Amino acid sequence: MIESGPMAYRCKKQSKRYLVVLSGIIAWVAACTPGASQPAQVPLAVLESPIVEPTSSTVDLEQLAPELNLGETELADGQTEGSTGAINPLTGLIVQDRERLGRRPILVKVTLYPRNNRPQWGLSFADIVYEHYTEGGLSRFAALFYSKEAEVVGPIRSARLVDIQLVRMYGALFAYGSADSRVLEQIDNAEFAERAVREFPAGCPPLCRMDPTGQNHLVTDTQALQAFYENQGVDLTAPDLRGMTFEALPPESTLTGQRIWTSYSTDNFHEWLYDAGVGLYHRSQESGAGSVELIPLTDRTTGQLLESANIVYLEVPHPLYARTPEIVDIQLYGEGDGLAFRDGQAYAVRWIRPFPEGVLYLTFPDGSPYPFKPGTTWFELIGISSQIEQGEDEAWKITFEAP
Repeated sequence: MIESGPMAYRCKKQSKRYLVVLSGIIAWVAACTPGASQPAQVPLAVLESPIVEPTSSTVDLEQLAPELNLGETELADGQTEGSTGAINPLTGLIVQDRERLGRRPILVKVTLYPRNNRPQWGLSFADIVYEHYTEGGLSRFAALFYSKEAEVVGPIRSARLVDIQLVRMYGALFAYGSADSRVLEQIDNAEFAERAVREFPAGCPPLCRMDPTGQNHLVTDTQALQAFYENQGVDLTAPDLRGMTFEALPPESTLTGQRIWTSYSTDNFHEWLYDAGVGLYHRSQESGAGSVELIPLTDRTTGQLLESANIVYLEVPHPLYARTPEIVDIQLYGEGDGLAFRDGQAYAVRWIRPFPEGVLYLTFPDGSPYPFKPGTTWFELIGISSQIEQGEDEAWKITFEAP
């Protein structure tokens, strides 16, 4: 089913439960039917938690002030007296150049495969990154740039159906290489068609080829992309991106979240490892050289490790749309279960996307807002049949399964 029109509230009555092993104690809890129980299974979220309408990006400025040097005077909407800065609604951080936040975000498709395309350019400059399944056990990134410019972003590859939802969600400009004809048709006929650009017929700029090591990569420059759309007469005014909640101090949790190992297939797996020294998660990726070998994933622009303040797994239906070639329809609308990581801790959450044009946000199972840590967020989209376990070593193991 392809997203179109108003989206109805979706509750997965038969959602699978998660197996959580904590301190050798196995809790037996019912997930859907009051009073019922399932052996050795624990639901990470209440399946019928109420929808909470997003109203604004909530930031505890008193907690943020020491970290961001905001001073003692806080004003409404994240402004500070004597400052031209403003709160970025996608990161909860202060952006000194307010004009950046007045423009549309840019969504760019960035490849993970083939392996010789690594390391990628520009991912560390994105405010939000989505990783999603493509086909054949592989995954790909959709990187959202808003508060920072990136001189080089890539390698850029083809779009998927899920990108249609992401572009609508963030009112974004969209850059991609190409796509299957069925996906192209939907993009070309969408209300945002004028905001979507692919290599042909756009050409260079804004999408150019570079060949530093004989790979002939397709890349873009976020400033050149903005200029291209401006020349095309596209409205670049930023949409309302409020909805996420941020707090500097983490909520209490009984679940540790220091290490998360994720497998999309036997050939595609990675790990997020929490570094308490910097308060961020670092990404390592399989190298292809060994069955379990992982190497740090870096940004080719900076040479630094890819890192994030928040890692969030969203359980989303992945029905098959076509078999040849394989196309999945990742249905990132309505609401569903999730697992969020920040500050070395884990939290059961619900993800909510009640409207096509509106930022996805998180709540706790009781419906109260879940606070992201100020900073970047990486969302991992996994199927509702995926297996989520926490082992005796307190490391999380997440194995992707569709649908």
